[in-house]
Amino acid sequence: MIDVVAARGYADTRVIDVIGSAGVSRKTFYELFDSKEDCFLAAYDVLLGNLLGETAAGFESGKPGAPWAERLATGLEALLAHLAAHPDEARFAIVEVLAAGPKALARRDAALREFTGFLEAGRSETSTELPGITALSLAGGVNELLYSEILHGSSARLPSRLPDLVFWVTLPFLGSDRASTERERVRAPRAA
Repeated sequence: MIDVVAARGYADTRVIDVIGSAGVSRKTFYELFDSKEDCFLAAYDVLLGNLLGETAAGFESGKPGAPWAERLATGLEALLAHLAAHPDEARFAIVEVLAAGPKALARRDAALREFTGFLEAGRSETSTELPGITALSLAGGVNELLYSEILHGSSARLPSRLPDLVFWVTLPFLGSDRASTERERVRAPRAA
């Protein structure tokens, strides 16, 4: 499903295309899924679970007690690296989900809200009373940047966006000076 949707787009994907790519019979397909949409949603759930898991693993992989911004950068780096290494998955999860109907859009919304947990942890870094929508707004903005890059065939460029994303998502929590420091901390190894 991921390969076919990435190549053809959700609207132009047919069950016959999916079973041909998977090498299974129509009977087998319908034993597993009720419809094209059902198969798409199952693939989306697995893929988003993997992306969330890799992001969380990156977020938690640092040294114990590492600052939030450092952990966030490592989580974002894992996410961007996965999407760059798997452009079909990136197109499927970020672009084509928008064409897959209301159930897919509801899952997309739930996925964005799950990713806000990594951002919400930044509230402990600020004394500013930020609006409750801050993390969701940032997650939506990151998703929009991912969408634009993937839509224009630039998935491979996503890891290069890490320093600026780190600046942007830490800015409300850390302020301009500390967010700039975090951007430079992330940028330095890449420049070397």
